Amino acid sequence: RLLPRALRCRNILYMLTAAPLAARSAIALCSLAAAGRGHLGVVIRAANLTDPGDCEALCCVRKPVEFVVEQGSKGFLGQVAVLEPEVARRRRVQARLGSAIRDKARVLIAADAGAAELAVIGTVDCVALPAGKGRRAMGPELPQRLLIRNLWVAEAFRRQGIGRRLMDAAEELAAEMHIEFLSLDVLADNEPARRLYEGLGFTDLEPPPVPVPNWLRGALSLGKALAPPGVTAEGSTEMRPM
Repeated sequence: RLLPRALRCRNILYMLTAAPLAARSAIALCSLAAAGRGHLGVVIRAANLTDPGDCEALCCVRKPVEFVVEQGSKGFLGQVAVLEPEVARRRRVQARLGSAIRDKARVLIAADAGAAELAVIGTVDCVALPAGKGRRAMGPELPQRLLIRNLWVAEAFRRQGIGRRLMDAAEELAAEMHIEFLSLDVLADNEPARRLYEGLGFTDLEPPPVPVPNWLRGALSLGKALAPPGVTAEGSTEMRPM
């Protein structure tokens, strides 16, 4: 009888320590949605993946992409996992941000500049890759590039230019890193995303020799060459003050 009671006590302790931060982030996100469209001062910045606050705010909007036994997970014979608060926090981060941390991604976030609690309403991951093949072994050779992935904007805040601002911030990051090429993958039948990327100047890196239905192509690899530092999009050299 003592063991189940001890487990319940540990579970309650976790709920009192870890849950409030996630709850406050969710409440803040709901408050932003209630504020209505077009009334947000959105700031784009790089997330600090060593900061517990930034990690928790990201975990609140990301689904697990790695199998990790988390707090409350059911295991063998329906046993519920009860973890120490710090262990639960680390596993929550690993499940949702493990790939970003492992790939040394720069995660950009969009958030309300005036909110008391950090509530993420958009994110994108940027991963620096060396020159070489892309996703397909038979694809073209690509230069050193910044891989764009996991672009996401909360449903209540879509069609407000936040996704475009995140992509613009990714271009600025590439310039800071002296990278002159962006690449990304997108499902061929994801028309809204394709329109966004094509409007930003991305083109198909592997166009088929004959027309092929989108459903048959699956994922597309898109790329965009950036103008070298000091050169405008039209190709002229930008005059910098001495």
